[in-house]
Amino acid sequence: MKLNAIELPPRAPGLSRTLILLHGYGADERDLLPIAHALDPRLRAVSLQGPVALGGPMRAWFHLGQDARGRITFDADIARAAVRSATAAVEEIAATSPRPLLLGFSQGAGIALGVALLRPDLAAGVLSFSGVARALEDQDHAPVEKLRGFPVFAAHGLDDPLLPIELGRDLRATLEALGLDVEWHEYPMEHMVIPEEIEDARRWLNARL
Repeated sequence: MKLNAIELPPRAPGLSRTLILLHGYGADERDLLPIAHALDPRLRAVSLQGPVALGGPMRAWFHLGQDARGRITFDADIARAAVRSATAAVEEIAATSPRPLLLGFSQGAGIALGVALLRPDLAAGVLSFSGVARALEDQDHAPVEKLRGFPVFAAHGLDDPLLPIELGRDLRATLEALGLDVEWHEYPMEHMVIPEEIEDARRWLNARL
């Protein structure tokens, strides 16, 4: 499935790099655009639209449900298909803008990390905002020797009511067990992005541009 996308051109000259944005559940491809130029106005941003329509402008990468205990459920096969679709989109973008960086929020962070685990050669790094490991369960990934040292900026809110901090810490452990180079941050926030997080992400990003 070919994904729709919108592009935000650079606001300042001097850099030829692309940041690919993957929005969270219930958002759309416009949601993360302000973050791109907050990180660096020289970046070209391409924001992918999740393939699942939830009603109105709301989109998702795959449907989420809830079991009797209140735990989030999803179809692993559909999640894998979403990762493959996003990987194909990243591959197409990388053909003309080599080694883009990926940034995802919540469900989109899981998709961004899934792309990186499947094809670490495509991207220069991932910024994972409020992501969790569950979307990566049963996902295919490249051999561990190809994942070793892949750079990830991962951040999570200590007061996140939707995805508790323990889930973020599980994600960190999962990625580090695969050999990825994870810079981990925790912030006094809920399920959101705050200026301190953007500032830390900007510093991490600038070291890789």
